[in-house]
Amino acid sequence: MHHHLIGPFWGNVIIIGVAGAITVACFVAMFWMLLRPGEADPHHPKYAVLRHDR
Repeated sequence: MHHHLIGPFWGNVIIIGVAGAITVACFVAMFWMLLRPGEADPHHPKYAVLRHDR
């Protein structure tokens, strides 16, 4: 039985591959920014939330 909303096999593979690559890229960017944020200004607003005494 073939459902009318299912596209061609290679089209599905390409869409799944692109979506997977974007997801992996987002996770890589998240960990990169978490571990190496690059912000060293002590007056940056994030330090009001991320104080050392918490």
